[in-house]
Amino acid sequence: MVFGASVPGGAEVVPLRRRARVPTVLAALATAAAVALGVVALDARRDLGDLSARNGELAAVLAAPDATTVRRPVATGGTGTLVISRRVGRMVFTTSGLPELPGAKGYALWLMGPDGPRPAGLLDRRPDGLTSPLVVAPLGRDARVALTIEAATGSRTPTTRPIMLADLPGT
Repeated sequence: MVFGASVPGGAEVVPLRRRARVPTVLAALATAAAVALGVVALDARRDLGDLSARNGELAAVLAAPDATTVRRPVATGGTGTLVISRRVGRMVFTTSGLPELPGAKGYALWLMGPDGPRPAGLLDRRPDGLTSPLVVAPLGRDARVALTIEAATGSRTPTTRPIMLADLPGT
């Protein structure tokens, strides 16, 4: 009999070899899907661990007995807010009301001490104009914080004039 030939009653004859391949292909697909889901689960677990650690640092700064809050206007619009605890050794910085920048630009935070400015991180501006809190570790000699507009990928040193400057309490 020839593959694909019809038999009385309209049924098609399929060789046994072809029917045996279907479960093998399904098993291979199921294995690949399980591996992919395992990789996604490991990434999610790592991200959750990172987020938990960051939230722990954030809570420690905000709850510290020596926590001091400083708010400063940003020249281009909006407000920068920092909360610092020298005892915890961390500072939290966030903003509200920052204008949206072109895609090639971003807001950069700098810690400034006697050795000059050093990058503290790029702000993650949300569509509502708020930025996600940035937790940084100022050095004991860092006396000021500055906000600049830089390339979206950041820079090693500030390339523009600060749009916000604030003195760090407790220096």
